[in-house]
Amino acid sequence: MKIFMTVLTAFSAVLSLFLCGCGEQPSAADGKIRVTAGLPPVAYIAKKIAGERISVQTMLPEGKSPHDYAPGPRDVRNASGAKLFLSTGLPFEVRAVKPLQSVKIVDITKDAAKIPFGGDHEHGPGCIHDHDDHTGHHHEAMDPHIWLDFDNISKMAKIITAEFSAVDPAGIAVFKKNCAALLAEIAAADNRIKAKLAPYKDREFFVYHAAFGYFAHRYHLKQTAIELGGREIAPARLAEVIRKARKSNTRVIFVQPQFNPASSKALADAIGGKVSPLDPLAGNVIENLENMADTISTAFAGEVKK
Repeated sequence: MKIFMTVLTAFSAVLSLFLCGCGEQPSAADGKIRVTAGLPPVAYIAKKIAGERISVQTMLPEGKSPHDYAPGPRDVRNASGAKLFLSTGLPFEVRAVKPLQSVKIVDITKDAAKIPFGGDHEHGPGCIHDHDDHTGHHHEAMDPHIWLDFDNISKMAKIITAEFSAVDPAGIAVFKKNCAALLAEIAAADNRIKAKLAPYKDREFFVYHAAFGYFAHRYHLKQTAIELGGREIAPARLAEVIRKARKSNTRVIFVQPQFNPASSKALADAIGGKVSPLDPLAGNVIENLENMADTISTAFAGEVKK
């Protein structure tokens, strides 16, 4: 038994070295510096800035929930070969970066204007709940979905530009030019969304999970979530939301593709409405925010305000 345990320990040490210190080099096969982003929206921003100079990969596959996703050995090995890891601080990212010894971990949220996590607007703009959300955060903590606010996206872009310029000084002019173009694209999209949603100031929209607080805050809307704290929805909670939805004459319940739509469908049936997708994690974040505005405004236009 002692011999077996000694061999097992040695094997584990070798495996750890392979994953953490002996992964791919910080350059791709084409010679580009490699960067890993935890989330698809962050990878999209990074790619817009990187242009052809830096290779950017995403750890979380599109369509997967950060709550369910556990990085495997291959994911960690790939990330260990990157020069930078762009993190929003979600629990799966925190777990993934622990073994990375030669990768710089970049907190791209450090300059973001953060709001409390919330799902029920009656408790104020952030809604503080004393329980955990699907990412492992407590609801008295800050909402992690910072990429759903264009001001925060702009701040993230500037941080990424600075980090890329530090690891690839020869590309500074390219990164700055690409960042400026991205900021202009962001400003234009933001103005279009403001104009589209302006007629619906203070209107309430219903979602399965409270992922859209930044979007609601920026465009003066109110979100109410069916699910609170990552827990199974109690009949009393469902009845409460049904009452609110009927009072506001809501006809559309928005559900993220990362969650089971069954509860949303039950609510939609109860109010004579329908379920519509709304994805907070889509890669092309600029297009996604505009699509969200279109979807929500279309839902509002189909409701008769009482």
